[in-house]
Amino acid sequence: MVKRRSADRDEPDRTRGVRLGERDGRRSSTRYGSAVVAGSLRSTDPALADEVEAGRDWRREYAGHLARSTTLAASATSAVRIARDGLAAAHAQAAFVDDEGNETPLDEWRRTADVAAAPALGSTTVEGTGERLERVEVPYRGAVLSGAVLLRQLDTWVADGVVEPGFAAAIARVEAHPEWLRLPGHQVVLLGAGAAMGPLPSLVRWGADVVAVDVPVPRVWERIAGLARAGAGRVTAPVREDAAGPGVPGVHVAQDLAALRRWLAERHDGHHDGHAGPARVLGTHLYADGTAHVELTLAADVLAQDVAGAADGVLAYLNTPTDSFLVPEAVMAHARERADDRTWNGTVHRAARRASGDRLFRPGYATTYADEQGERWGLVDTLVDVQGPNYALAKRMQRWRGVVNAADGRPTSTTVAPASWTRSVTKNRVLASVYAGAHRFGVEIFQPETAAALMAAKLVADVHDGPRPAAHPEALFSSTAVHGGLWRQPFEPRSALGVAALVGGPGTLARALPVPRRTGTRG
Repeated sequence: MVKRRSADRDEPDRTRGVRLGERDGRRSSTRYGSAVVAGSLRSTDPALADEVEAGRDWRREYAGHLARSTTLAASATSAVRIARDGLAAAHAQAAFVDDEGNETPLDEWRRTADVAAAPALGSTTVEGTGERLERVEVPYRGAVLSGAVLLRQLDTWVADGVVEPGFAAAIARVEAHPEWLRLPGHQVVLLGAGAAMGPLPSLVRWGADVVAVDVPVPRVWERIAGLARAGAGRVTAPVREDAAGPGVPGVHVAQDLAALRRWLAERHDGHHDGHAGPARVLGTHLYADGTAHVELTLAADVLAQDVAGAADGVLAYLNTPTDSFLVPEAVMAHARERADDRTWNGTVHRAARRASGDRLFRPGYATTYADEQGERWGLVDTLVDVQGPNYALAKRMQRWRGVVNAADGRPTSTTVAPASWTRSVTKNRVLASVYAGAHRFGVEIFQPETAAALMAAKLVADVHDGPRPAAHPEALFSSTAVHGGLWRQPFEPRSALGVAALVGGPGTLARALPVPRRTGTRG
């Protein structure tokens, strides 16, 4: 299934495996995206579904449609219905193409395929030789935070509106229970194990049992193997074998899905406390450019349904902060307080708003939406168009699975991760400029290693907490978000993001805008 190999690349044959469905002889991500979003809305808002389907420019329209879909989720019933219908539409519009070119609707293939008949994969295991770390450690601004210092920094972040109180409480629970860190009784399957924001570095130091799945590229596996050897846990990975023998560890998840399902099933055997196998935690950290990201997400969702089929299976996701979310009254109230603070909303901001005809620095949360109990929710729309509709749809599908899994009473870890200086950001000049100017709006951009350590600790908290019914599906995201301050700054985000890009470098405007008053950094 491999198209070409070199020392640094192993490109998948994308004519096989999970594919977007074919219509009129073409596989179009534009048609697919609009059909999936329309399908998610059909039972909840038929008129909006019709509008999505009738659209003529998906790349320009998708962000608005997703934001309007988010407002409908103020109704808890609608939130779950949209998620279920969206996933059903996503799978109905996709297919699995086998090695002979036979195409089967993806959901039918998932339910009926003979997993044991799939091609076999080999395995490689790296045992850690390091000393097990028995505490949470978070690298931050040249220091390593742990213990009381970490707890004080969490309090500072809460006071500054950088993280939500529920997130700080989750990390504090883990800090109080270091015996949780190696996740005893669990095996963590990481799709995209080498991701910059992934939990692998912390998990192996804590002594966890990890299954690492990533692309078969030498430099990726050199890093993963290095982390595993230096850690105190175990890392097992799939290996494709051919006539020449075992190759570089790794698989292409979308193209090698059949073989990967078999390999994971075979390794979930009896070797833990007399049970059928350790409880599986499936962490999805996959990324690819364009249509491939959607196909990867569909493949991961097939695996998610396999894991969720077990009573003790845990699904784990990191949500992008550049999306649209609903936030509760406490968040909106804090943002409104800051709108009255001249260090946040001063003379320059007000003058720019007047001069722009209200296009710049508009007050946030002007409109609210009621749920069934009369509680009000506000829309924060930070979906960044430059990331494109495929990225937005892939991340929305992960959110839908999290909502459905939690609604079904299954353990779910789904956390809004902070904006971070990852490679995908630094190579995008627009995003990089926005991030560079974000501090002038009270928004903190994290280094990837800081974010990854925090997200790993949050995963541990969620796994040990087990199923915890949320008061509202949107609370899955809002109650423990690490949005960096974006949700609690006083402006409608789209009215400030463009200015953030302009002040991302030196210039008169950068010097004119004051930096908002903050509580401080480490205590």
